[in-house]
Amino acid sequence: MTKARGSSVPASFPIRGWFADSHPHFRRDLLALARPKSYAAGSVIFQAGELGQDVFGVSSGVVTMQSRLSHADAVLLHMLRPGEWFGTASALLERGRRITAVARTDVHLLRVPGDELRALLRRRPAWFAELGRDAIHNMDLAMQIATDLMIRDPSSRCAAVLLRLASRRWASGPEADTSSEIPASQAELAMLCNVSRNTFSRVVGEFSRRRLVVLNYRSLTVTEPARLRDIADSG
Repeated sequence: MTKARGSSVPASFPIRGWFADSHPHFRRDLLALARPKSYAAGSVIFQAGELGQDVFGVSSGVVTMQSRLSHADAVLLHMLRPGEWFGTASALLERGRRITAVARTDVHLLRVPGDELRALLRRRPAWFAELGRDAIHNMDLAMQIATDLMIRDPSSRCAAVLLRLASRRWASGPEADTSSEIPASQAELAMLCNVSRNTFSRVVGEFSRRRLVVLNYRSLTVTEPARLRDIADSG
């Protein structure tokens, strides 16, 4: 029998994305196995190539993703925010980690132990397909990243990337047009936008003058997602 979610697991954990589309009983069973775990900013949660099948959900904070296939010029790939999950590929395939996950800020996670998850999947084989929804989500995300980086106009490309990093590119509902901070330096953001530092400074300076973003020390806040979306879609 699946145990009820313990009081140590936050009841306020965001249910969004692929997880919101999964079967309610699958969500119940997965959260019943989850245990809170915290990491300080800068901590490596796991590294590409490591063995391990624990699955993690982000309760609060930001986690950065780095690919084992990354070029030296493209260390950082994406940022995960509350409600997003990572580590599912290793659990499904029983292989080493394909990405490196690092706490960009102090983060609170839900950790689902791999051995207990595998036992659950043996009891409920249908849950393989539910967990596989995250693989489809990640494939869609990879295509979104590639498509945005093919936008020719630098301003539109930067707008698209900033929206994605702020979790506002395809957002819907009440949070779609609320402000969101991106904890990254301008050098990192320029790399993620595939533009030179000078080009990024010029573009983001114009965004700042139009009050679409606010520049902070080693971070940028998207303040007008809807207007940035118009720029991204016009490129």
